[in-house]
Amino acid sequence: MEQNPAKVFSENWSIYQKMIFHNYMHHAEFAGKTAALFETLSQKNLHILDIGCGDVAPLLPVLQQAHVASYTGYDLSTAGLQLAAEHLKAHSFSSALKNGDMLSLILEEENQFDVIHSSFAIHHLQDDKKRELLQACYNKLLPGGKMIYTDVFRQPHISRDQYIDDYFSYIKNDWHLLTAEEKQPIYEHVRQYDFPSDIQETIRWIQLPGFSVSDSYQPDHRHTMLVLEKE
Repeated sequence: MEQNPAKVFSENWSIYQKMIFHNYMHHAEFAGKTAALFETLSQKNLHILDIGCGDVAPLLPVLQQAHVASYTGYDLSTAGLQLAAEHLKAHSFSSALKNGDMLSLILEEENQFDVIHSSFAIHHLQDDKKRELLQACYNKLLPGGKMIYTDVFRQPHISRDQYIDDYFSYIKNDWHLLTAEEKQPIYEHVRQYDFPSDIQETIRWIQLPGFSVSDSYQPDHRHTMLVLEKE
């Protein structure tokens, strides 16, 4: 049975695609930053883990250009993973797609990776589970490995309720090309399943296992990419 946090994507996949197409969450800018980072790793055969991979479409252009040895994707959405399998068919590198909870999957993971990528997935976890996941990511990275962590965050001293009110206002006033009907499942998803952490607290959690923040990009006060490095 489909797990609840994935419903907005599995039951409303066309809405998700429309959000990306109109760049309401800065997917285009984040994709450009991700591609630039992969270019610095272009001489290496990379083992990549993608946490919350969805249909893998946003990362496909990067995978096509990079030297990829293997790709592993985790997601709650069976519909997303079915599409991902179709998208990956044309590629020669090995791939594994795993359906389930991201924390459980990474704790069970036997492989290690050069790059861990996660885009708009980790905020679904409560803070204690986020800390556990970040530790697990550190453990699963090879020395010198990088984690690309793109997500929504709260600014310091902003409560979750204040964040949600602000995000709802952003959707209502700025997502012009989605209808009121299309916006409704997004509101429901955000209210029930989004638990963005305080950005400053998150950076402290990141540093506890031994990560350093080697780069960051913040196109607005809601969305941030952090590039973490394991020494």
